Order: sequence, then C-alpha cells, then structure tokens
Amino acid sequence: MHLLDDWSIIYSMGKTDTRAVLIDEGIKALLSHGYEGAGIGPILKSAGVPKGSFYHFFTSKEEFASAVLASYCNNNQKVRTQLLLEDKTRSPLRRLRDYFEYYEKEYGSGDPTCGCLLGNLSQSIAAHSEVLQRELHRSFTAWQGDFRAVLREARDAGELPEYLDPDETAAFLIDAYEGALVRMKAEGSIKPLQRFRAMTLDVLLTQKA
Repeated sequence: MHLLDDWSIIYSMGKTDTRAVLIDEGIKALLSHGYEGAGIGPILKSAGVPKGSFYHFFTSKEEFASAVLASYCNNNQKVRTQLLLEDKTRSPLRRLRDYFEYYEKEYGSGDPTCGCLLGNLSQSIAAHSEVLQRELHRSFTAWQGDFRAVLREARDAGELPEYLDPDETAAFLIDAYEGALVRMKAEGSIKPLQRFRAMTLDVLLTQKA
C-alpha cells in the first residue's frame, strides 16, 4: 500500500468533520510538496472545502501546518505505543527492531522521496516559525521518551550495554534515523534505513564493552 494512501485510511476512520478532512489533505500535501509547496487552494480543492471553512478552523497556514503536524505525530505515537510499549512478550530490543522494520515497509511500499514530516518541516520552516518549532520540539521529545522507556527496559534486562545511557542513546537514534530519512529522500531508496537498522541494532546496541 502506498504510504500516502495509508495515511488516508488512518484518518478517514475519524473523518467526522471538516477540520479532520482538511488535516487529512494537509498531511498528504505537506509530505508530497513541503511547507512552501503546499498551497491552501489545492488543499481546499482536494478536500472539497470552501475557503471560508478553512479560516473558521485555522487563522493561518502556519497554524494549519502545526495542527497537521500534531495529528501526524499523534498517529506515530499510537504506532510506537503498539509496537514498542504494549507487547511485553517480546524483548525490548526485539520491539525496537520491529518498529524500524515496520517503517521500512511503510516507506518501501510508498514514495521514499516524501520522507518524514518532522524532518521535512525541521529543515524547511522550523527556523522561521516559533509555532512549528514548538510543535516539532514536543513531537521529538515524545518520540525520544518512548525510545528511552524501551531502552531502559533493555538495560534492566541485560540487553543494552551498560555504558550506553538510555536517554542519550534514544536521542542519538532519532538524530541518526532522521539523517537516514534525508538520504532516503535523496536516493529514492530505503537502503539508508536498512543500513541504519543494521548498524544500530546489530552493532551499536548489542556490542559489549
């Protein structure tokens, strides 16, 4: 299934109002065209929503993009909760591996050049928008917190080398993964994600001192 179609299915289940429809279309537009390239006019046309309705919910494109980002990241957190935190029958590092493999499949079945909305907006607009910068910071912090929880479990279970701090390791994983996502966009291939997973899960996180 195409990654962007996947987002449509996820959000169509909760499409009970115009705001949800606009956010659904906003996710697709921002992933495909970025902040600067995503015009409000085409989004309204795709959503079948008049211009007046847009400004009933959002005062600006910046506020709209912040709401889109929050929705995108809330869905990602649901995936993290399901794959990383809930199933205690699998070891912590197994859950972490399953998480990265899940997104490899998602990106591999869609358009790798779309990338990750957090990374896309961080590179293009965060420095010029305090509103989006705050939302990005909140989203990255939540992501790091979920990784930290799993890595602490791994340390307690003896899976994680003792010299690796769970919080710093969680931050590094996100930093490195976002770099892999940027290269994935440039190459149009998920090979950078596969390389990231191999180097982190098979080398860094399992290498004993």
